[in-house]
Amino acid sequence: MKIYVLVFVFQVFFNIFKTMEIKYTYENKLKPLLINSVWINLVGLGSTYFSLERLFASDWLIILVYIGGSVFGKWFAMTHFENYENKFYEIFSKPKKTKKTL
Repeated sequence: MKIYVLVFVFQVFFNIFKTMEIKYTYENKLKPLLINSVWINLVGLGSTYFSLERLFASDWLIILVYIGGSVFGKWFAMTHFENYENKFYEIFSKPKKTKKTL
């Protein structure tokens, strides 16, 4: 059970860090991007190690935990972090108000 929780948490953090990587790249923030890359690699390595270890032991349930953590992490990152690109799109795509003539 501990391995399932660990893999789930690793996958959640992996997807949050991947979303932050896209954000930092878009904002051209090099230092946070490099630090984030270290965390992505550490979490990804841990997740892969424990998942493969369970798969080699014929534990197929780990696949569902792996995918579930991935989906939850992506959902969490997309709903709880600012999406600046979407905000720019909303600003520039608003229909212009026109005066009505009689």
